[in-house]
Amino acid sequence: MDQLNQTLFALINGPADPAPGMLFLARVLADWAIYIVAASLVVGWLRAGSGDRRALVQVAMATLLALAVNFTIAALWYHPRPFELGIGNQLIAHAAETSFPSDHATILFAAAFSLLVFGVARIWAWLALAVAMAVAWARVWLGIHWPLDMLGSMVVALGAVWLVALVRNMRAIKGATTFVLDLADTLLDLVRIPPSWVRRTGKGQ
Repeated sequence: MDQLNQTLFALINGPADPAPGMLFLARVLADWAIYIVAASLVVGWLRAGSGDRRALVQVAMATLLALAVNFTIAALWYHPRPFELGIGNQLIAHAAETSFPSDHATILFAAAFSLLVFGVARIWAWLALAVAMAVAWARVWLGIHWPLDMLGSMVVALGAVWLVALVRNMRAIKGATTFVLDLADTLLDLVRIPPSWVRRTGKGQ
């Protein structure tokens, strides 16, 4: 498995002296895409109706569950990054910490897969998946992750989305979703954001 990982890494990792434009693109994807996607989801939630808002809360549930699985794996098993082993070209600064799986990729894949599964605006779901794939490429190209880190992220994300999809109609999950939506309405009222700017979900809907 390590040999496969190293072989794939050698095919994807960028050169020691990359083109400035390619390096800039990869760095933006690796560092900033996750924040752009998160901001887009928040804006989408603010503009969405009740049904899509409920789905987006469950997108957040799946993403947090996937991230919790990542933290558990990281606590139990340390896997060095390529630059810790002196392999390939490291083209962006990064702390020497466990590589498997990638938190960035896991978050983005979980968001994309759950958008697809929970039926929120398919065009945005496919766009989120494309961004997740691009980020996975960028973090390997920059030399801070292995290709199999990204495969692991996809598996963790799929598992988390599958689990949330399995339990999303349970009374407790529906109740938690309604609580989050009602709390959000209360916070919007407290900061005096007019309903004409951001629609309210409505109690119990």
